[in-house]
Amino acid sequence: MAPHSVNLLQIRMTFCPLQRAFSAGADMRSLGQIAASGKIEQDEDLSNLRAESGGRETDPEFSVTWSFILSIPKPVIAAVNGPCAGMSFVIAALCDMRFASEKAVFTTSFSQRGLIAEHGISWILPRLLGPSKALDLLWSARKFDASEAERLGFVDRVVPHEDLLAEARDYIENLARSCSPTSIMIMKRQVYLHLMRPLNEALEESNKLMADSLRRDDFKEGVASFVEKRSPAFPRVNIG
Repeated sequence: MAPHSVNLLQIRMTFCPLQRAFSAGADMRSLGQIAASGKIEQDEDLSNLRAESGGRETDPEFSVTWSFILSIPKPVIAAVNGPCAGMSFVIAALCDMRFASEKAVFTTSFSQRGLIAEHGISWILPRLLGPSKALDLLWSARKFDASEAERLGFVDRVVPHEDLLAEARDYIENLARSCSPTSIMIMKRQVYLHLMRPLNEALEESNKLMADSLRRDDFKEGVASFVEKRSPAFPRVNIG
């Protein structure tokens, strides 16, 4: 089934049949209201999307379906509320975090249909679980529940079914209240690009980014808000 989108190009919120993914960044203060409205537009085809780098370096391997999720300069959280199989499993795996309701059930399903590990799941799943656990799930295509998904490290949080979307919104809203969107954006880029770089290169780039961050207004605001014991008012990020 083709996914549906909610103002996808503007706010990076993706609604899929088997899970919902919420993004947080420059516009994350408004996501709770948008998610609550449940308005779905169907005029965007995700298969034609490419990541918008906003002028920042983007690894070319992260610029096609479905790996473009890794290049979105905002957090993307999958909220899985039921069966999550095949392509939906891949999409959830490529999100930055996964929240699941206690009713969620997962399976890779590919081997039982005569297929291979498709659309990047062979790249991301071993990085999440380790090679042997990834191979177990890919080979056996067995079903596993939310509790096991959390034990394996595939799911980050398991919550009561009726609280799933509220939990995802609360997490995003907390980021909006207390964290620098620029820091969040750069950290996501660091994590995924540094997965493919030697440690010395990752350290060298991180040192340069740290020097930049010390000169940024976000650092000044972070220190000032801590000293003044108030909520920070970080600058928002223009990713267009």
